[in-house]
Amino acid sequence: MNHPAPGEDSQRELERHALRNVRGLVDKMEGIEAANRRTQRRLLAWIVAGVLAVALVVGFVIWRAGDTHSTKPVVIDPAKLPPIRPGPQ
Repeated sequence: MNHPAPGEDSQRELERHALRNVRGLVDKMEGIEAANRRTQRRLLAWIVAGVLAVALVVGFVIWRAGDTHSTKPVVIDPAKLPPIRPGPQ
């Protein structure tokens, strides 16, 4: 049988250890990216909700300002106005 030399065993063990370290780093990076995606989705949802809330408030204010049925018309009585002064001639 062909047994690997002791130097090859330690070399393979070092390679396996390095590959486990790399795999751990890749897993960690994937976890960070997933967390970032969740954070970005949450932030986008808050921004959309804020824009919709502002749009609703602005729409309500415009709707209330345009409601002329609830306000009484202003009546100007010419008899109560001050006399008009003649301008330069």
